[in-house]
Amino acid sequence: MVTKFRLLQRIAYTMAAIAVLVGVVYPAFKPKLASAAQLTTRSITLSDSGQSGGTITTGVGSGTNVVYKFAFTTTQAAQSLVIDFCNTSPLIGDTCTAPVGMDASAAVLAGITGNITNAGWTVTATASQIKLAKGSGSAATSGVQSFTLSGITNPASVVYGGSPKPVGTFYGRIYTYADSTYGSSSTAYVSPASPGNFMDYGGIALSTNQIITITAKVQEQLTFCVSGAAQATWTTTNDCSDSQAAVAPALILGHGAPTAILDNSATDTGTVYSQISTNAAYGAAIAMRNSNTTCGGLSADGGTTCGIPANNTGAATPAPITTGTAAFGLYVTDGALGTGGIGAVLADLNYNDGTPTHYGMDTETTTDTGSVTGTYGDRVAYTTAPCYRINNSYTFAATASLTTPAGIYTANMDLIATGTF
Repeated sequence: MVTKFRLLQRIAYTMAAIAVLVGVVYPAFKPKLASAAQLTTRSITLSDSGQSGGTITTGVGSGTNVVYKFAFTTTQAAQSLVIDFCNTSPLIGDTCTAPVGMDASAAVLAGITGNITNAGWTVTATASQIKLAKGSGSAATSGVQSFTLSGITNPASVVYGGSPKPVGTFYGRIYTYADSTYGSSSTAYVSPASPGNFMDYGGIALSTNQIITITAKVQEQLTFCVSGAAQATWTTTNDCSDSQAAVAPALILGHGAPTAILDNSATDTGTVYSQISTNAAYGAAIAMRNSNTTCGGLSADGGTTCGIPANNTGAATPAPITTGTAAFGLYVTDGALGTGGIGAVLADLNYNDGTPTHYGMDTETTTDTGSVTGTYGDRVAYTTAPCYRINNSYTFAATASLTTPAGIYTANMDLIATGTF
């Protein structure tokens, strides 16, 4: 019995010795938290939560060139700090696996406020770790700290079953140190699992996410209408869908009753109206083409001859019409804003020299705006930017001479609007 009792005593003493040994050895392997304090009000704000490596390759949503804003409150002065980014855990001392696709190696320190404003901080960075050390001057005193690190690439999306993981949670671990070497010699930082003798610490959860993409298609637009009714009478919609916009622009030039006659005693006029709206980036041009391609005037024989020729012999400048000298011309007004109108449509100088009684009918093919007898007509008005509900009026004038042959004189005047997108 005595022998058995002594054997039990020896076993008990041995177990106690092992327990003491474990109690001595274990602290050497765990992070030193006894004198450290947890960072309070800690956060990391991302300027872009997009995952890297996706379909968006630049700008917001690409997860590249991201700014990380750090904010936290320390309890002790520090001359260096370490930031580790981990894929699975924010807990100090846990194994830290680097987030897939993250790259912080080009991080640049900026936007500093708080007690880290003292000069002398340098950055040493790898793909998943950033170290800040103060090589000169006094330590950053305790309190609120705030700074940004730019040029960081977010973690990439993780693919499961062929599809991207919708949320990419990862973590930041922050440790501060009293000296500029991340802990003194034997207790210096080694790795996330062995962070050494730090002062303040804290873990922060972050997340990347899928970016909301918005697509809106805007088509090229050009709305142009010519009417025999003045815009003042357009009352329903005040645009080209108005019923008045459909009034045929059919003019009868002449005077007297019951039949209007064109003769050498007067210069008779008639006016038609247009409205244009376009989102063309470089605006639009309105050209006029005269169906009487031989001379640009009025013809009684389908254009074979022009008994009433273009005014000013078809020159590229407007001029007065001399009553009794056969002539046909056009005066165009600068555009006026319709209801809710935007922009300006100017009359071409060939048809508006500032005097409403001067008329043009350009048949010269050498001018840069064309000819009324040419394939694409002659420019009569234009805008160099988008416009909306701009109204122009076109006043045609004609007179006959004593020798103008009798007949019915006609011309089909085609107004062509062309946008430059």
